[in-house]
Amino acid sequence: MILKDIFHKSWYPILATLNQEPLLTLNTTVLSNCLYYPPKASIFRVFRMPLEEIKVVILGQDPYHGPGQANGLCFAVNENISFPPSLKVIYKELEQENLINQKLTHTLNEYAPKWRTLKHWEEQGVFLLNTTLTVQSGMAGSHLHYWENFTKNVINFISMHHPCIWLLWGTKAHAFTANMPPKSIFNVDKYNSETIQQIPINGDYNYILKAAHPAAECYRNNAGFYGCNHFLFANTVLSKLGKTKINW
Repeated sequence: MILKDIFHKSWYPILATLNQEPLLTLNTTVLSNCLYYPPKASIFRVFRMPLEEIKVVILGQDPYHGPGQANGLCFAVNENISFPPSLKVIYKELEQENLINQKLTHTLNEYAPKWRTLKHWEEQGVFLLNTTLTVQSGMAGSHLHYWENFTKNVINFISMHHPCIWLLWGTKAHAFTANMPPKSIFNVDKYNSETIQQIPINGDYNYILKAAHPAAECYRNNAGFYGCNHFLFANTVLSKLGKTKINW
């Protein structure tokens, strides 16, 4: 059964979607007849965060589909799990942006096992939303169509009621801007590490930062994620908005 009691009350306006098709079928028929991830108690973990505490939204795709990996936050894994390729690329981009303490860095699997859980991001207002919240074991994308409408509603709800910074990686993530109020969208693509300081600040803007999906860097050189500077740019915008930067 899908658990709803984990939601912070600020999300209550969107809960009706969980009782509509096709999620109703997922809940009553599909999940009870397959092995799925993440564990039931972690499906809605990301919604523990109050809407008003969100600073940055990062969109993933579906949860990792191997045993013990998915923890309810996109791109994150449990601390006893080896770094998956996408998270490894994210970590390396943070190194390139000089946002990782080099004195603490050994190898990815030796360095701070708790880092890979991304709990410290969650605690600082980074909303790590997978666009599909469950997946059948060993079958990537298996529950995608069940969650699509719910995800669109969530993205619309955030963008309308609490504009923030969005890190959108890959064409699938980019497409979700269609669910945001058009006049609220401010694309940061034209800015670079020098001009980002000149970005206009407006509390009603949804600041959109786009790049290739991190996994693309695993298959071809210069895929478009390395060098995106999204973490630095997000912190710049946060600072200019008068908010505390994220300690990535």
